Amino acid sequence: MSAAPMANTFRGPNPRDGPTEAPAPQRYISGLDNRPEANMSTLSHLSGAQASTAYSWRAPSPPHIYIPQPKEEETLALPAFTAMGYTEEEKAILVEVTGNNSWIGRARDWKYAWRRESQSILTFLQLGPSCASRDLTALRNDGVTMLLVIRSTMTAAASLLSGDKAARALGIESAAVDVASNNELIAAFPRATRIINDHLLSQYRRHMATTGSVPQPCGKVLVFCESGNERSAAFVVAFIMNIYGLELIPAIQYVQSQRFCVAFDDDLKYMLNSYQDILKAQRDVPSAPQAKSKRRRDDIMDEDGDVDMDGKGDDEARFGGRTFVPFQ
Repeated sequence: MSAAPMANTFRGPNPRDGPTEAPAPQRYISGLDNRPEANMSTLSHLSGAQASTAYSWRAPSPPHIYIPQPKEEETLALPAFTAMGYTEEEKAILVEVTGNNSWIGRARDWKYAWRRESQSILTFLQLGPSCASRDLTALRNDGVTMLLVIRSTMTAAASLLSGDKAARALGIESAAVDVASNNELIAAFPRATRIINDHLLSQYRRHMATTGSVPQPCGKVLVFCESGNERSAAFVVAFIMNIYGLELIPAIQYVQSQRFCVAFDDDLKYMLNSYQDILKAQRDVPSAPQAKSKRRRDDIMDEDGDVDMDGKGDDEARFGGRTFVPFQ
């Protein structure tokens, strides 16, 4: 008696056949977006909106801070001294010694060899590389009375960058601001500003005590780092933002018009932009009205007696000034 044929049914993999190979993972190829997210439909797409640019799958990053080139015919006269934290007598002196500064267009006449020299950013402030701090003849002719070096803590520990030797040879002052990394620059900006202003105050008082008159400028500070283009340039921009109340973009334009080779990467510009917000908050705090102890019901009710839940004003404050729109 023969056995009945078995029905053709689906059977799982036979263990004796060995393990089955998994399908090879689909890899991302540059220029070909084969990720599942790329084929997803969105409400904006279904409604007929067209994307302005291609989707980006990277982590969000702050927007680029663009510094436009100033116009050749544009002039900028710096306002009066506005920094806080000084007595009335100190403020009156600093208003006098830091005044009379205006924009001097030099970018179109810039020569490549000038990057090894220092340039006068303000009547009392110069910016340059470390080699400029060793040029005793130029320091003497320019009337420099203080050398301020901006350096890393590792450079300071190795004594590789300093203005002490040149200062002793000329009989002038020297100082240093040491930072471990660029992340510490914001905390060091006020310290460097105080060093410069204290030197100007001491020079003013010394001239008044000895001669009874004060020359203009009564002192001059050379701020330098290795190149004179990055870290020390950021300190000079922060100094101008602090004592004159300038915003980031015009402050960078002012410095760049005098020393065209300065270079600010995005990290430095983000840091200076954060410092601008700190300065603005410090100036706004003394003039801010006293907050109410408790919000009244009338403050959140509209004319019909309903609670105002409209967030349109918040959206306008957040997105109103943006020129880029994700969909058209």
